[in-house]
Amino acid sequence: MFSIGSVLFSLAVVQIVMAAVLVTFWRLRLGARGLKEISCGMAIASLGAVLVGVGAANANFHFGLAGMLCFVVGFLLTARSMRRLQGLAPIYYMEVAALVICLVCDSYFMLVEQNVSRVAETNAVLYGLIASFTAWHLMMEKSHALRPGCRFLGYMFGAFALAIVLRAALRPFDEVPLHIGTQIVSLDIVIVFFAIAISISWSIGFLWTSYGSVAYQLRAANEKLLRFSGAVAHDLNTPLNAVIGYLEGVDHLPPNADPSQKDRFIASALDAARQMNKFIHALLEHSREWQMDPQLEIVDVAACVDDAIKTLESKIAAADAEIQIGDLQVVSANAFQLTRVIQNLVDNALKYRAKERKVRIVISSERVDGWVFLSVQDNGIGISESDWSRIFRRFERAKGTIAVPGYGLGLSECLRILENYSGTINVTSSPDQGATFIVKLPAA
Repeated sequence: MFSIGSVLFSLAVVQIVMAAVLVTFWRLRLGARGLKEISCGMAIASLGAVLVGVGAANANFHFGLAGMLCFVVGFLLTARSMRRLQGLAPIYYMEVAALVICLVCDSYFMLVEQNVSRVAETNAVLYGLIASFTAWHLMMEKSHALRPGCRFLGYMFGAFALAIVLRAALRPFDEVPLHIGTQIVSLDIVIVFFAIAISISWSIGFLWTSYGSVAYQLRAANEKLLRFSGAVAHDLNTPLNAVIGYLEGVDHLPPNADPSQKDRFIASALDAARQMNKFIHALLEHSREWQMDPQLEIVDVAACVDDAIKTLESKIAAADAEIQIGDLQVVSANAFQLTRVIQNLVDNALKYRAKERKVRIVISSERVDGWVFLSVQDNGIGISESDWSRIFRRFERAKGTIAVPGYGLGLSECLRILENYSGTINVTSSPDQGATFIVKLPAA
């Protein structure tokens, strides 16, 4: 039927090897989305190359038809694998319509008219449409994990669509008389080579994208673990220091001290230890829920402020700080995480206090257009405007704070927590004029 049977047999070997690799990955249950579809698609397309090659060698149009339909099914499965890779559902009606059109048209042109050119033209139009549609979806991918690979695959599908449609448009200009062995011309051989190369690039690109995505997720999980361990160490530091401070106070009491003072120190240390234990249990429980989606709840900000101040009670007393609490609204967030944010902000206000004046912290909120703006204002050493953004980055601190112990983790963790609940945090401040941190959260 064709004059390129030997070419097809040679290229079929390459496709079969690639199909074997994909099927092996699939059977190993590596879990990549779309791997089953692209494995089956490549295997069926390889079978199609063999059938078309047999048809070409024996001038058998029935084998040629079966091979052409295998190409169609293989291409549709490959396009479906790209949607699976992106987490999109297959478009079954489009696949069924394309398959029915090719089955009817290919059968007529191949068995009745015995015109291979018409079969190629019909299939090219459908290939071009589906490839263009697939390329557009791949190029629109938003996921950081998938975007680089999807862009590469999108270019490959776009190049395939352009080449196949261009060949269909040029075919009428090199039409030859219907004669077995002369229906496929040299340009078709080039297109076949190109199509095989593109199909292999789809397979390689798919594997690169799938496992690149896994690597990205692994890095993200590792980053999350580092953040989590840093946040735990940072937040446990406050109650642990309280325990140590009270116990050291007991150890340094003078011999003639009031016995009740010793009892108060021990009771306060025990209370701080219980707070630390409560925090650990809450953190573990929340980390289990966090594996899914952040759970929103109606949160009383006043209760969160009370819990945060109770945890910092020893520090507040040691600094002789004055804390004023104004009207506080109800927000849509998570009580445990919001308490952590408030605790960090109040702790920073105590840590970066001005030595020459009494510490004063004002906590208040107001509701504006469906949002609650929670303000934590202090009269401490302040922050220069050039440092307003950098203090929210991990392990970075404002200039001039090197004398104050710290790691630059608290505010970055606050920002991460609030972003998970559609919130933000900003600061306005001037050196030696205190600082005001504004937390923005959806109103309940």
